[in-house]
Amino acid sequence: MKVNDLIKENYDTLDKNDIKLYSYIMQEKTDFIEKNLKEFSKKSKFNESSIVNFAKKIGLDGYSELKYLIKWEREKIVDFDENEIDYTYNDISLSMNMIKGLNLDGLFESLYNTNKIYLIYTGYIQKNLAEELKRNFLNIGIIAYTLDIKNDLELLNKNIKRDDILIAISFSGENTILLDFIKKIRKKIILVSITKLSNNKLSQISDYNLSFVSHEVYRYEENTSIRPVCQYYVIVDFLVLKYLNYKSKYKKKQENA
Repeated sequence: MKVNDLIKENYDTLDKNDIKLYSYIMQEKTDFIEKNLKEFSKKSKFNESSIVNFAKKIGLDGYSELKYLIKWEREKIVDFDENEIDYTYNDISLSMNMIKGLNLDGLFESLYNTNKIYLIYTGYIQKNLAEELKRNFLNIGIIAYTLDIKNDLELLNKNIKRDDILIAISFSGENTILLDFIKKIRKKIILVSITKLSNNKLSQISDYNLSFVSHEVYRYEENTSIRPVCQYYVIVDFLVLKYLNYKSKYKKKQENA
């Protein structure tokens, strides 16, 4: 049985920290396999007891058995698992449940009243997502500006004002160029990040982190792999839907005041 099966079977017993840990392990399988419990705890910033308890919550004896199972899965990755459709469905469901349950009223109030919104991205997929979010925002009367981390940081630094919203889109949340830039302007902006679910640096410094769960479903060679990205778009769609819901409730409240 795969770890993803165990997650699905025991989902009701897991909390958000458990899901973050699971996502981190899936992203850092090599580290998890090669490091002992103490080393992995230090690297991942999850305490040892949390890691052991997570393993027990999903029906394993502890860290060693979880490590063995992850190693076994990794060695079999070259053979496509027919259950990957179910595993990916589970990732999408987890992502939807997380964004659905997130209270974003503070962010939506800022969106309703803010001067400008900037969307900054770190790669090709992230660029497509930023353009999609920009288009959706425009359809509901919100103007947003898309910016490329490689070319537009100076322009952004020159134009961004206090209480403007910066939505940073980064899969890993660990892009050093992006992080170094944000540190310079952090105090005057409202920072929203869209990242994978993990203890990444970008999510930790954000006012709002919209995270998703994703894992590698197939690896042909060391540097050739497939990882679903539709969760990115789930986050964007739900962000817009939740904002429309907030706006509708706000108008009704004003009418009844």
